[in-house]
Amino acid sequence: MTDTEVTEADGAPEAAKRPWWRSRWLRILSWTGTAGVVAYTLIRVLGLETGWVLVTTVAFVPYFVLAALVAAGVQAAVRHWAALAVTGAAVIALAVVLVPRMSADELPAAGGAEFTVMSVNLYVGQTDLGKVVDLVAEHRPDLLSVQELTPGAAEGLAELGLEELLPYSILEPDELAVGTGLYAAHPLERITTVGRDGIFYQIGAEVDLGGEAVRFMAVHTAAPATPERIPLWEDDFEQMPRPDGGAPWVLAGDFNATLDHDNLRGLLADGYTDAADAAGEGLTPTWRPIEGGYLNGIVRPPAVTLDHVLAEDGLAVLDYAVLDKDGSDHAPVLATLRLP
Repeated sequence: MTDTEVTEADGAPEAAKRPWWRSRWLRILSWTGTAGVVAYTLIRVLGLETGWVLVTTVAFVPYFVLAALVAAGVQAAVRHWAALAVTGAAVIALAVVLVPRMSADELPAAGGAEFTVMSVNLYVGQTDLGKVVDLVAEHRPDLLSVQELTPGAAEGLAELGLEELLPYSILEPDELAVGTGLYAAHPLERITTVGRDGIFYQIGAEVDLGGEAVRFMAVHTAAPATPERIPLWEDDFEQMPRPDGGAPWVLAGDFNATLDHDNLRGLLADGYTDAADAAGEGLTPTWRPIEGGYLNGIVRPPAVTLDHVLAEDGLAVLDYAVLDKDGSDHAPVLATLRLP
């Protein structure tokens, strides 16, 4: 037998001897997955989301981390250590973003008036209005932000006694999801409306808490549900009031954004604290479409956190809770705050 024959005889089965977990196609697939994880991580960490597809997918960072961990586990099982190292580094970068939301922040020194804020989305007036009034009676918020307030819902809430619990209000009821309402247990004066050039009413007022004032806004930004709405959504965030040295601001409502969206993070960086994040509840979801209620039931995304209470830096977040939702795609949120 010649040397050539020996080489062919020994070499022919060389590829066949390679374990399946070292096959070229599996390595290509593994590196492709790693590239996707790295790209997503860079988009989130650097705030690069633009356009409808990226804005939408960035809302699901916590679920993406879980999926990336599964991918990393597969890479470990097939001993693709190089890809695993890169995937693991990206997962760690995202974990650094998410983990702080699960631990409460140290309270700032604050000795002012204590007050409670609630936000409720009425699902175009279709939620159980009686349950809403019951929640108000139970938790006694000083300020209430109501989104998707229809004329019929405004009348229904009044008939059920909401105005007896919260006698001061500024209401902009409207058909569909446009309407918004601001209710208060204390005298208030309207000072601004933001975002009406977009889709929804967003009502701002200065509230007298008994010698101390707070500025409060009932928030409902345009939902980035279609490419055409992205500019409206971005414009709503640009118009949000920023701290200016006057009475502190509190913004509460349906922001249609999570803490992973760059525009909400930018608003926080301008001088606000997210109450859920400060209380260690930043990963508690508030929104999921009711079954069959999104894209004609074809798609039902997982739950995410779209509803927020933002308190101007210096206010102490004493308590925060996501309440049970009843007939709405949004859960009510409740925060107890203290002025500086």
